[in-house]
Amino acid sequence: MYNHESTYSKEVWTSTFVQYGWEQMQQRLNEVIIGKPEPVRLACLTMLAGGHLLLEDVPGVGKTLLARALAQLADGTFRRIQMTPDMMPADITGSMVLDPATGVLRYSEGPLAANVVLADELNRAPARTQAALLEAMEERAVTVDGVTRPLPEPFMIVATQNPLAFEGTYRLPEAELDRFMTRLSLGYPDVQGEADMLVREQNRMERVARPRIQPVFTPEEWALLIRRIRCIHVDDTLCRYMADIAQATRTHDQIVLGVSPRGTVALMQAAQAQAFLSGRTYVIPDDVKIIAAPVLAHRLVLKHAASSDHAAHVIRDTISSIPIPSFTIEGNRDGAARKRGGTTRGIRRSSRVAIRMDSNPGTTVGASSSSTVDTIQSTGDDFSTECDAQIRITSNRHRSGGRSFMQETARQTVTSHAKTRGNGSSWLGGLFR
Repeated sequence: MYNHESTYSKEVWTSTFVQYGWEQMQQRLNEVIIGKPEPVRLACLTMLAGGHLLLEDVPGVGKTLLARALAQLADGTFRRIQMTPDMMPADITGSMVLDPATGVLRYSEGPLAANVVLADELNRAPARTQAALLEAMEERAVTVDGVTRPLPEPFMIVATQNPLAFEGTYRLPEAELDRFMTRLSLGYPDVQGEADMLVREQNRMERVARPRIQPVFTPEEWALLIRRIRCIHVDDTLCRYMADIAQATRTHDQIVLGVSPRGTVALMQAAQAQAFLSGRTYVIPDDVKIIAAPVLAHRLVLKHAASSDHAAHVIRDTISSIPIPSFTIEGNRDGAARKRGGTTRGIRRSSRVAIRMDSNPGTTVGASSSSTVDTIQSTGDDFSTECDAQIRITSNRHRSGGRSFMQETARQTVTSHAKTRGNGSSWLGGLFR
């Protein structure tokens, strides 16, 4: 039944990941990083959104541990770069070396040739070495001796850095900070969390090394999830809302350098991931508000030197000053027309509409071509509550024993996982293996 190359099987897999894989992903990281569920959730979201992650905090709170755990989740290639003040750009991009057997120069790849790269203590590297990451982060490629070579897909850099007040650190340039989708801080654990950590550490005393985290997906499945998240629908009104947020930071009286267009794109992609992992196929204003501070705060340059918490506070104040867009969800036909450059039609509040999912398979996760979504909208200010509470999915096909399409596909996928367990290291038994 499951043709791994078919669009249907991939839609089934992504649908089931939201219900099962997403929880497993966070659970396995929370077993390593104790008492930090929100930073763990945002780190996982950044990974699935296809962005780079910057972990900034004091030494010893688990930054490197979190970065290594993220790499293990994907079961892909992983390399670590320990940044030092004497490191050169060729040490990370690779260089041309003389092959003694043939007497000709050949390319020797650097540590960037991996799915997940940990740049540990990034701000201990000098500016010229930091700049060597710019092309890799933006274009997923490195240029050595005039030849551009692509990096593995998917590709993610997880960088850690200590606060600038620490000895032996160099300030990251704005162009490099802007390439990180999110910046997170773990902070110190609370007393109970630190006590739990000590108990677990005692249980590991007899082990030589820390146990490896069981992967949740393969690199191919990771790339599939990134592509699927990029298909989440973003209404024109929400695009204008995000542009207004970015423009407000550029004219703010406390900000010298506001959010760049790259930052606005990152905000949209992170909001798409937030919507997808919430089980929706469209972005709502709450998705933007939830993810805005981790995505935008590190891109700001304030007039007066302040902590990252103050920058996040400025972002939240800026968002609160911008009116939340008032709109309702449009159907698939208008979404498709919007992507083709056509006009859209509005749906009035307090109205009931039936939206057919016929022409755009990327509009909903795992929905059949004949699915119908009945949206009942009532008056009120909380748009997300209306949408989440009042969307009912019905299907004319793919029903079994009264189950909905989503329930049936989830059941079939879990059954397939039970049958194929051991064929691969991902939670689904290796969809692409």
